[in-house]
Order: sequence, then C-alpha cells, then structure tokens
Amino acid sequence: MGIRATSSVAALLPIGGQWVIEVENRDLTGYPAAATPTVVVTLPAGGTATPTFESTSTGRYRATYTVGTAGRYIARVTTTDDAVDFAAFVYATTAGTGMPQVADVVEYLGQTSHTEDQIQGALDAEAAAQRSVCRVGAVYPPDLREALLRRVARNLAMRQLPLAVLQGDAEIGGSVLPGRDPEIRRLEAPHRRLVIG
Repeated sequence: MGIRATSSVAALLPIGGQWVIEVENRDLTGYPAAATPTVVVTLPAGGTATPTFESTSTGRYRATYTVGTAGRYIARVTTTDDAVDFAAFVYATTAGTGMPQVADVVEYLGQTSHTEDQIQGALDAEAAAQRSVCRVGAVYPPDLREALLRRVARNLAMRQLPLAVLQGDAEIGGSVLPGRDPEIRRLEAPHRRLVIG
C-alpha cells in the first residue's frame, strides 16, 4: 500500500483560507485502494486539529481545514501502511490583498467553461511558478495578486491550444506563455529575484 498526498494553493494561504489536503491511496500493484486516511494538523501555537477526510472516488480522499492564524502548519497524513508530512505557511493579510482563491479566479475570468478542479490546478501551478521567480513576503501585495490572476488566465487559455499548433513564446499574441506575458512581467518586476550565475 502507498499514499500520495498533496495540498492546495501550493501551501501558501491567507488567514481564513481553505487548506485542501488530497490523498490518493494505492495497493502494491498500483491500483486505487480503499483505506480511509487520517490527518493531524499541528497548529502554529502547538495544538492540533483533525480534519475529516471524505472519499471522492475509490482510493481518493479530500479534507479541508480553515486556517485561523498566521504561522506554520504541519499536516501528517497516515494510513495503515504509510505516513506523509507536509507544511503550509499562513500569512497575515488585509482585505483585498490576499492570495487569490478559485472564486477570485472565476470572477477575474468572467464566464468560463473550466471546472473548479481545473482552475485550482492552474492556480496551484502558477502560484508555485510565481514563487520560483519572485520574492513573496508575509503580505501578498496587489500587483502580485493581479499577476497571478493573469498567469492563471493564460494557463487556462493555453490548454485550449493543440500542442502542435503553438507558435513559439513571442512577446505578443494568443500563445504567449504565462511567464513571458509582458503585463505579468511588469507587475512582478519589483518582486523578481536576482539570479547570479
């Protein structure tokens, strides 16, 4: 038996944000196996919480925990045969300058045919991509928020294009990759990390 656990929003959340913990449980042959996991979340002050997992399909489970204070949260997910640890970092923020959630992306996109899972996946991927090139402090500023929303919009738009049709990563046009979009680069410029060597 083996488990693979992931957490949403690339584990960077505002106070009051939803930390989504997903687990996929597989047997020794690699097939999904029903074995409800448990999770213990250690809070910044040292206490613990135990969100309940719900089954989303055979071998797949999801738990949601609302974070209440700033600091480091550690989740330990266990089944009868395995254990996985991972962390979330919660930052203090003021209204309107927090990390975007799925509802914010939906509002930014307007009418969309993408599912919440597709939007969450794009949001997670682009938040991680943004953190790999930008310094993200304790408060998530409005310019990074706007850049992330645009990154997600670009990510979702690129999914509509067949891979063989992509016409390069130019600075303009419908096929501009999220990290090369001039507006995203302008918004992220004050936060970009200096790479030496």
